[in-house]
Amino acid sequence: MKRPKPEEISSAGQDSFLDVVTNIVGILIILVMIVGGRVQKIVLSKDPQPAGGSAALMRDVEGLEARSAQEESEIEILAEQTRTVATAAAFAGEARVHLATAVAAAKAEIEQRRKSIDADKVAAAEAAARRQQLKIEIENCTLEAEGIAHAPATTKELLAYPTPIARTVSGDEIHFRIEAGRVSYIPLVELFEQAKTQTRRNSRAIAEMANRIESVGPVQDYSLDYVIEAKIDQSRGQVLIRSREWLVRPMRQGIGETGEQALGPQSRFRQVLAEVTPETTVTLWCYPDSFEEFRKLREELHRLGIPTAGRPMPEGAPIGGSTEGSKSVVQ
Repeated sequence: MKRPKPEEISSAGQDSFLDVVTNIVGILIILVMIVGGRVQKIVLSKDPQPAGGSAALMRDVEGLEARSAQEESEIEILAEQTRTVATAAAFAGEARVHLATAVAAAKAEIEQRRKSIDADKVAAAEAAARRQQLKIEIENCTLEAEGIAHAPATTKELLAYPTPIARTVSGDEIHFRIEAGRVSYIPLVELFEQAKTQTRRNSRAIAEMANRIESVGPVQDYSLDYVIEAKIDQSRGQVLIRSREWLVRPMRQGIGETGEQALGPQSRFRQVLAEVTPETTVTLWCYPDSFEEFRKLREELHRLGIPTAGRPMPEGAPIGGSTEGSKSVVQ
């Protein structure tokens, strides 16, 4: 059998009690009205009755007085009961307020307990999920440890770079351009030799040659543009002719080798390195799209013990130099 909820029992009990009190009050009111009606019907005759009927009349009067006293007593009793019922109704109202307050407090406590139970369930579920995750991680780590324990020992080569103390290049220097992932040799020595030959051939017009832009090449897909500068040393009586600024330009796109080809045994990069001396510095002019190739070439040069200098270049900037520029720095 289904047990009724506490709030359902309290509500039904209160309603039944109030119904009873209301019914009693209504009955008392009806009785009071009946008694009042009976009292009003007692009418004394204005005319004197005959002497023979005085005794009967007196008996009727006495009977009516007794009946009136009884009715008044009943009315008093009913009035007392009415006051008692009213007092009980007042007490019942207060009890109802107290009961409603208790019910509301009980509901609040039940809701609080429910929320606490829900929070405990959520925390328990999260803890269970975390335990399961940790169990899986432990199993993975165990499998990985077993795999490492049974794996054959391997030796890994580590490249040790020199102590990063920079020095300015003072000896021979060869140059490579790294752009779009391709490595190409810049024949600056050969181009400058052609520029010297061309300058000697035109040295008779020194005044006209000053601040002129000349070009030589191409040599191995590169040409050289340079500005002639002439200075007169009056103390020695000599005329100095030199290149104030220079600029190398590739003659076509995609020249050179890929990084992987350059590191191959028969590459142009290897052929140029075969002719270097211990005093020679290799300068790598690197553009932003080829830092990975630059890193591999630098590691190979360090492995070979060849001094290396890096020249990072902005995208699209030409390779060049001037008498006021800076020299390469090698580490």
